[in-house]
Amino acid sequence: MSLLVVATAMSTRLILFLNNLSNTPEDALQLRNRARIIASQHGIIVRDARVARFHIEYDITLPPDGSTPNVDKLFKEIGTYVGSYQVIEKKREKQESISEAVNVFNEEKFWIAHEILESVWNQSKGQERDLLGGIILVCAGLVHYQKNEEDICISILGRASKKLADARGVYHRVDIDRLKQIVRNILKRSKVELFKI
Repeated sequence: MSLLVVATAMSTRLILFLNNLSNTPEDALQLRNRARIIASQHGIIVRDARVARFHIEYDITLPPDGSTPNVDKLFKEIGTYVGSYQVIEKKREKQESISEAVNVFNEEKFWIAHEILESVWNQSKGQERDLLGGIILVCAGLVHYQKNEEDICISILGRASKKLADARGVYHRVDIDRLKQIVRNILKRSKVELFKI
């Protein structure tokens, strides 16, 4: 199936997912550089590369002139195209947003989970805002882990732990007590392990 992106007068930003057969976060920089070489020939900007267990994630910006080839085939020497996410603000109900954020978090698409939750956070207040801020920081930390920045990840998880300190129970589908315990364990060992929420 071919990904056809209709370019407008503005650039289109995508998160592109390629199948990951054997790469680890340690390969993120090298994968970003490989993609930049390929993309530069087509006016595509590769902002970042992140490595999850089952996919490689590229944050790219397509040129506004519509000259971009089908990006699903462009990076085939790196991995098989498995999907994309267009980065645009979407109006959604809170429950729908949180549910989608949990789903993509569990697929190790932490950057997208962060973006979705931030839209909910912007409209929240009080304890809910602090709780969401803590979950967003967990997502942000894991984004850094996928870029082979484990020290930054652990530092951000420390901030997340403080934000989540007063939260308890279940928030929509997220067991906050379990999340807090996982974060505490990571901080205690100074070693990141991936998990689902």
